[in-house]
Amino acid sequence: MTEKDKNLKIIHPQNQLKLFGYDDHFNSFISLYQKEKLPNTILLSGSKGSGKATFAYHFINYLLSYNEKDKYSLDNFTINPNNDSYINLCNKIHPNFFLLENLMTDDDIKIENVRSALTFLNKSTYSSDIKIVLIDSIDRLNVHSSNALLKVLEESKNKTYFFLINNNTHKILNTIKSRSIEFKFFFTLNQKKTILKNIFAQYENNFDLNNIDQGFYFDSPGNLLRYLMILEDVNAHLLKDKLSCIMYLIDKYKQKTDPQILAFISLLIELFYSDLSVKNNHSLSEYFVNKSKLLGQIDYAKRFNLDKKNLLLSIRETLQHEPK
Repeated sequence: MTEKDKNLKIIHPQNQLKLFGYDDHFNSFISLYQKEKLPNTILLSGSKGSGKATFAYHFINYLLSYNEKDKYSLDNFTINPNNDSYINLCNKIHPNFFLLENLMTDDDIKIENVRSALTFLNKSTYSSDIKIVLIDSIDRLNVHSSNALLKVLEESKNKTYFFLINNNTHKILNTIKSRSIEFKFFFTLNQKKTILKNIFAQYENNFDLNNIDQGFYFDSPGNLLRYLMILEDVNAHLLKDKLSCIMYLIDKYKQKTDPQILAFISLLIELFYSDLSVKNNHSLSEYFVNKSKLLGQIDYAKRFNLDKKNLLLSIRETLQHEPK
């Protein structure tokens, strides 16, 4: 990676002007809307980094900009940066749009934030009577916040649309699911490669898809981009040596407690044991037990916000002493 690529930041879904891989889904949503059959509460489910929020922002811009200058382009599924709705949404001043999202520093979306959606619903709009609420990520609602959301859904009107982003990291209330129409998103290996190639082109970097192990495509394109950003200061070929990569990430996590690094470590542990199993099938049961133990410990530590430094030391010890 060259110097100009240093300190790159991933484009937020709100600012991602081009939509990749969702052409058929987008056209289906347009058809539902034009037939007045678009559900008022839409649950978008799939792995984190699969582009659900980007898809939601694009369709929301389509709805809000329909009668505006520089409206949404269906020719190439692109938001016009000069569009008034896009500008107002980015500046958090669009009276027809309400955003509720989980910040990296918070474990849950707070109940007072959910209740603020009620205030929004009671405000007047301009240019149309459509109101849109986007909640990203709904799986970060606790029980109290979920119950508050149910009240919001109950009091909404016909021209209000809720887009609920579900990353499948935690269970959501069945009562919320029952009030939603769920759309599940999944991409094939070839679709993921195409999406990733298009995303890479936006960053004008030297990421080489040939350096990426096929196993990484089990994760989402967005997550894979984040992983490569984490490794931006080392040679991308480190991805081929999963054990060295894990050790590097453990050291990096000590410097910066980024939950994305833990997610990357978990994926690499999966791939590391997969490689070992192919090379040495005489230790399959031992590999399975150790892999399950390590992944379970990481998940438990993340869920209950436990100290992870001792855990990472244990992971280092276990992996270094695995029979090869």
